[in-house]
Amino acid sequence: MGKAGAARVKAVDAGYAGAMQDHEDRLDMAGTRRSINDTPPLVYSPYASMSAPSPCDETVKKRTEDRKARLNAIRSKIEEKPKNRNFTIMDARAAHVAGAKISKAATKLLLHGFMQFPTNINISEHNQRAMLSIAVDFINETYGGNAVFHARLDRDEVGQHGVDVFFAPRYEKHTKSKGVEQWISLSKFSKENARARYGKRQKTVKNRKTGEFDPVFDRGGKPVQVWNDADVFQGRALQDAWFEHLKETVGNKFEVERGKRKEGADPDRLSPEEYALTQEQERFQNEMKRQLASDVPVQAAESPYAEQIAKMVAGARGEAAEIVLRAREGAEVNVRAITYSMLNDDGREFLETKEENRLLHQTVKRQSAMIGLLQETLKRLVPNGLRTQIRDAFDRAWSRHPTNSGAARAQSSSCKLDDTHKL
Repeated sequence: MGKAGAARVKAVDAGYAGAMQDHEDRLDMAGTRRSINDTPPLVYSPYASMSAPSPCDETVKKRTEDRKARLNAIRSKIEEKPKNRNFTIMDARAAHVAGAKISKAATKLLLHGFMQFPTNINISEHNQRAMLSIAVDFINETYGGNAVFHARLDRDEVGQHGVDVFFAPRYEKHTKSKGVEQWISLSKFSKENARARYGKRQKTVKNRKTGEFDPVFDRGGKPVQVWNDADVFQGRALQDAWFEHLKETVGNKFEVERGKRKEGADPDRLSPEEYALTQEQERFQNEMKRQLASDVPVQAAESPYAEQIAKMVAGARGEAAEIVLRAREGAEVNVRAITYSMLNDDGREFLETKEENRLLHQTVKRQSAMIGLLQETLKRLVPNGLRTQIRDAFDRAWSRHPTNSGAARAQSSSCKLDDTHKL
């Protein structure tokens, strides 16, 4: 069972949000493929209710330091998503950003976070509501206080320890010319979190001749400092903050480990769906390897994929046995064909006669079995006197049948059925 938590955040546009809405409604291929039951998701969507909050008031409202109070307030707005609800992710975003300023240069409209909880947390409705509350609270507290406008925990998939959070950090901006205004920024708080954790470093520039990165100094000979707020540092800061949050919220009941730190400078912004699928594939492959091992124990460790893999393994073994059987039958046919082609006319005639006799023997056995069954049935249904009359009538008709020779008729008329075949 997994003890590590992980967090991924990605800036997305309206098209992506539409795709995520289709996924939530199970109108896409991925949602249909991953669904294993009809349980609707748990959702936190405050703007979808009749008592929707004012985003302006929520932004200026003083944040309480009482985590329990915050979680209870969030939990009170969590519900099982109604089937007839038409309020979309983009509808929630529109309500959340209403009245706020947005940079005209911005090409992304919202952030999508996927918050993975340790899989050693037991699955129950109480725990899932708690996970959804904790994820929403973490994003709000990490991104300025008023950020989340929609969040979801899917309950119809094999993995049910991940929360999708859709948010757009909203904050107050103070300027001398315009005073106080409310703005939406997708990058402001990510950069601030990275700067608070990792500070500055000396700037370096790649030397074209040596290929090395040389330190940069100003005209006075002092090192030029730059903030550690690039994407890789933002992702690392998010992971560290999520691990600390998990330790504080669920660490007293469940052992929590930090997720693996990314090595190298490859892109860190996997989509949350891609990340969730990667995690599921890894667990799936581990369970497949375990069940295919020759020394697999009779009582296997619990796994969300155990039953599914067991069926696949059994099916694979059945298919393998069928393949072997078909191969054997094909080999026998080939051997007979090769043997037949190598024989002369007399040998071929012998094999054909032998095959005809084999088929005739099988036919006689089947007919004998049917006759025996018929005789046993007549014994139970027909009185003794009537059975004798039927037998005598049959013998007379058989003796006069044109296909019987004289000797056969004489033998047939003189023969009497033994006790085991009497009607």
